[in-house]
Amino acid sequence: MQASPLYVVTQRRDLAARYATTTRQWLVARSTWRRLHDAPVKNITALRDVARRLDQLERGRAALLRDLKALAD
Repeated sequence: MQASPLYVVTQRRDLAARYATTTRQWLVARSTWRRLHDAPVKNITALRDVARRLDQLERGRAALLRDLKALAD
């Protein structure tokens, strides 16, 4: 069954907004990780938590990008 053009446009717009939000969150987490990593005294627990968050956001960004590419076809 063929999806309607309006549905595809709506889905792409929604995915693009979610990708942008996820990218902003990823950038914040990356800068937090860098700040914690460069600190003279390392907070290992905080570094581990931020690294976990970075990994989750990276996987989410990759999934959203795959979905966006699939809708572009």
